[in-house]
Amino acid sequence: MTVAKLIFNSKTSFKQQLLLLFFASFGCLAVVTSGVTAWQTSIELKKSTVKTGLQISDNLADRVVLALLTASEDNAREAIDNALGFESVDSISVYKDDGSILVHDSKMNDSAMPAVVSTKLTELQLYQETALTWLFFAPVIYVEDIDDMELVEPEEISQQQQVLGYVLVEYNKQALHAIQRSIIVNNFLIATVFALLLSLLISWILNRLTTPLLRLSQTMAQARDSGHYTNADVFGPVEVRQMASIYNQMMTTLGKQNLALEKSRDNLESEVAFRTQELVVARDAALTASRLKSEFLANISHELRTPLQAIIGYTDLVREDLELECMTEQANDLNKSIRSAHVLLALINNILDLAKIEAGKMDLNLKSVDIKHLVDETIETIQPMAIANENKLIVQNNVEQLIISLDRQKVMQILLNLLSNACKFTAKGQVTFTLFNCDKFLHICIADTGVGIAQDKLKFIFDKFTQIDGSQTRKFEGTGLGMAITQKFCQLMDGEIRISSELDIGTTVNVTLPIN
Repeated sequence: MTVAKLIFNSKTSFKQQLLLLFFASFGCLAVVTSGVTAWQTSIELKKSTVKTGLQISDNLADRVVLALLTASEDNAREAIDNALGFESVDSISVYKDDGSILVHDSKMNDSAMPAVVSTKLTELQLYQETALTWLFFAPVIYVEDIDDMELVEPEEISQQQQVLGYVLVEYNKQALHAIQRSIIVNNFLIATVFALLLSLLISWILNRLTTPLLRLSQTMAQARDSGHYTNADVFGPVEVRQMASIYNQMMTTLGKQNLALEKSRDNLESEVAFRTQELVVARDAALTASRLKSEFLANISHELRTPLQAIIGYTDLVREDLELECMTEQANDLNKSIRSAHVLLALINNILDLAKIEAGKMDLNLKSVDIKHLVDETIETIQPMAIANENKLIVQNNVEQLIISLDRQKVMQILLNLLSNACKFTAKGQVTFTLFNCDKFLHICIADTGVGIAQDKLKFIFDKFTQIDGSQTRKFEGTGLGMAITQKFCQLMDGEIRISSELDIGTTVNVTLPIN
């Protein structure tokens, strides 16, 4: 299971997802920061250690001058013992200027003698480095005493210098490696503790934020199960308090509406026979109930869509498992259920969109839209329907402005409704999808070579729940809401839709939408 699936698993709560996300983010940040810090510190520590080795080598070279002048090992013993007193110095070798060894001493008896320097070097330096040791080179230079240094030229001083030999100091890296490991471990431990503490703080904050939401959802579930209009406690952040207040207002309104409907139902039966005037009141009450119904449907659209979408999702998961088990027949049965669920979901979406429009709660969401991306997404959705009926889909995108200010969702639904109708009512024909624009309007034209519509039926094309062929033996399925919603969306956007058609020849639909 990948990290993304672990964090954004639908079975985990919102709080757990946020906590895992924060912990992963802060943990990675802390680990990277500690790693970079440890790396930089190791570099600086290595530089400091090399500098120390160079200083030891230089000091040793100054102290073995007499030993090389006298070719006596005893004169170098004290300087060598002092240098070997450093924990990281493993061995010391003193060579004469001809490359012969004067003295070699090591903390380990079986230590091999360093190789003789082939090239005669004249300055202090790191001569060789391995994974475990450094080998430092320091020339032993003898300068003759001069009575008055101020009167002697620098060139003459250099001429008075004599290279007597050189020393090689073998310096191990064990202490450096131990310190580097200690730095890395300590940094990672500190990073881990910091991430845990920060996660605890985030967990405490999330508890404070999610508790009001959980209480509100529990109240909603209780109201749904009991049928009573239970008010929620108003507490928590401003947004949650606002949600709770709106929910309480909705519950109060629904309670009043329910009482009003019950009262109207009880009174109408006894009064309708005696008072004709009460029919007007009943009609007004029915209109009010219809309006409230539309408002109610618009408000609970999420509650209607979510269970069906969950059914589709879980059914699709079961179908995939059956396909993996090679149970093709059962998987095909579930495919039929999924298709029927999608049809039902489309029906619910259309009804709810219509209810929102009638309730006056359908608003425009204008933003910049990439027309090419919108057209590509539309064609990708419609292409399977065109292929199913063996239709040829032709796209002519002549829009000059790539970015146009529109309500993307509603324009997409208009295109899908019109193109799906064209593909559905056309078999082995051609559907042409054309777009172009002027300064103020976007023009859309969809023409097909399908069955067409009789002239006496065109006036009913935008009626709700109406189909041209309304008989029980009709060939084409549908709810009769697609064109009604398309017209409503065009009117909502101050646009216009026009249809021309001839029976058995085809249909052409022209839509004009303002782009600003």
